[in-house]
Amino acid sequence: MNELYLFKEVCLRRFMPFNEGSELHVFVDASRVAYSACVFVRTVLEAETSVSLIRAKTRVAPLKPLTIPQLMACCIGAILVNSIRDALNLPNIKVTFWSVSEVALWWIKKHGDWSVFVTNRVQEIRQLTQFQLWRHVPGVLNIADMLSRGCSARRLLDSRWWKGPTWLKDAPEN
Repeated sequence: MNELYLFKEVCLRRFMPFNEGSELHVFVDASRVAYSACVFVRTVLEAETSVSLIRAKTRVAPLKPLTIPQLMACCIGAILVNSIRDALNLPNIKVTFWSVSEVALWWIKKHGDWSVFVTNRVQEIRQLTQFQLWRHVPGVLNIADMLSRGCSARRLLDSRWWKGPTWLKDAPEN
């Protein structure tokens, strides 16, 4: 709490370039502390590739631990991206979801006889997204990790989190 004053330094661009090739990239992560999702828009311009944070959300994990926090993070990401699509009137924008959890990705992509809780979360994710849009990202490259694990205000302010992972600026074939 004693570092909250540091957030007065936050300065986000109000303009984010969009064009017909713009893409949304949604990163999700979870821990025993919190579930998180952050959405970035990636736009290839003439001189550069722009990556901008659009929205992020973190939920504190419940006191009674869930066995599937990563699936909850996937739900948050799916809900976030759909609210962005609606708010910005971008129904056809390309979206890629990134998760570190191979188990959650397996649940999203496969059918099975799971608990009611897992089945309901998977159905919610499938109603909001297409399973083909979900990809695996190694933990060290997942920008949402910082939100789900927690960090100091200074560390967050000094991090790449505000600008997205550097590799998003690379061409997709890289």
